[in-house]
Amino acid sequence: VGDFQRCGHMPVSNLFGTSGVRGLIGQEIDEKFSYGLGLALGKYLGRGRALVARDPRPGAKEITQALIKGLQKAGIEVEASGILPTPELTWYQVKQGADLGVSVTGSHLPWNMIGIIPTLKDGGGIYGKEGEKITKIYESL
Repeated sequence: VGDFQRCGHMPVSNLFGTSGVRGLIGQEIDEKFSYGLGLALGKYLGRGRALVARDPRPGAKEITQALIKGLQKAGIEVEASGILPTPELTWYQVKQGADLGVSVTGSHLPWNMIGIIPTLKDGGGIYGKEGEKITKIYESL
């Protein structure tokens, strides 16, 4: 995967904004990127269990499947939770005590964009220093 270039620019220091990673489907976020991000998230966790859900947006299914494969390659036990809104997935994740929740959703974005929104065991998002660490793992793949 390595040498991630967002919109033709040099590698970024943090893939994660205030609410996950967002980008154009098939350009900035495709199956290759999603697999790598899943692998990086899994390596960051080290072990554990993840719940992964998506919305019905075109492209979300393939991106979700690639993300799950990356998580599994890193040794994470994954439960595919189907189509769920992000708040419902996060509630279920915290209730079940899963180490990670990941929602693949376009939310309020235009139809050609999608987001990958991970949450940690407490339901809190990944950004700042945690996002930078995962980005470094991603770029080292």
